[in-house]
Parts: sequence; structure tokens; C-alpha cells
Amino acid sequence: MNWKQIFAAVTGSALAGMVLGGLFGYFSGKLTPDFFARLIPWRDVEPIGLATFFGATVGIVLGGALGCFGIIIQTIVQMRREKEQKVTGAT
Repeated sequence: MNWKQIFAAVTGSALAGMVLGGLFGYFSGKLTPDFFARLIPWRDVEPIGLATFFGATVGIVLGGALGCFGIIIQTIVQMRREKEQKVTGAT
């Protein structure tokens, strides 16, 4: 993989994580607004908006981390294949 493919994979997984985390936050804020109202120390913020923001933020971090993990695993597997082919002489 070149750097452009790595960047695209990690960015894509972070964006997918943002969308999924935002949806999770939105619907959890919709279903249980009283839960998030107790967590907010200030009262002028809407619980649904805060839950959506936190869900999207955590989704970006976790989605990007998952993308990085996938790139690392793919690199390890590719290095093992190349080493195996070098030892056996197969092409």
C-alpha cells in the first residue's frame, strides 16, 4: 500500500466511525434524554445535541484507530507472504 491508500483507508474508517457514532449518540439522546441531562453540568445545552457530538467524536477516534489497526495487520500479513515467497522461491 502506498501512502495515499493508507490515508484514504484511515480517513474513510474515521468518517464511517463518525457517522455511526453520531447516529448512536443521536438515537441514544432521543431515547433517554434524562440520562444525558444529568451528565451535563450546564443547562443551556440540549442533551440530544451533546450526545450526538460525543458519539461522533468518539466514533472518529475509534474508527481511525480501527483503520490503523487494519493497516498494521495487512502490513504484517504482506511481510510474512513476501518472506515466505523469498524462502520457498515461489513467485
